[in-house]
Amino acid sequence: MYARSKRYPFGRSISRPVIRLLTAGLYAGYPAGCLLQLLPATGAGLWAHFAGLALIVVAVGCFLSIAMSSVQRQAQEVDAQLDERERAERDHAGYRAHALFSCVVLLGILYIALVSDLVANGKADLWLPQGYEGWNAIFWGAMMLALTLPAAVLGWRRGLPDVD
Repeated sequence: MYARSKRYPFGRSISRPVIRLLTAGLYAGYPAGCLLQLLPATGAGLWAHFAGLALIVVAVGCFLSIAMSSVQRQAQEVDAQLDERERAERDHAGYRAHALFSCVVLLGILYIALVSDLVANGKADLWLPQGYEGWNAIFWGAMMLALTLPAAVLGWRRGLPDVD
């Protein structure tokens, strides 16, 4: 089941369509699941609550699959273990991932700042993280994003070998 070689001593080889599916599942499923968890867990909202929990479980499964892949290995490997092409790809992916992550964080801070002001003035009733659950969801989402974004950039940018 796990394809291993001398060149890639650990990490499951993963095809381009699969890495794209896994990253899409992670980056869409986790936020959607967290949003569904915000609904009250009574009546019809109970099913949405369970659907949100299921989406979070699927997203964590996608995260673990990415974390155990050869793409993640390349994204996190030390220089001595990579050839020049892999180092260049890894460095480029790290640069892009840093730029994307910084953009997401800054947009999140901007949202919280603007919505805090609007809610305080009674002009809007939008969601703000309050209490442990809200900040916990943001923390774990940011952690999964930070850990997998370089691998996701590698998977979406380069031609991975299509292996089964």
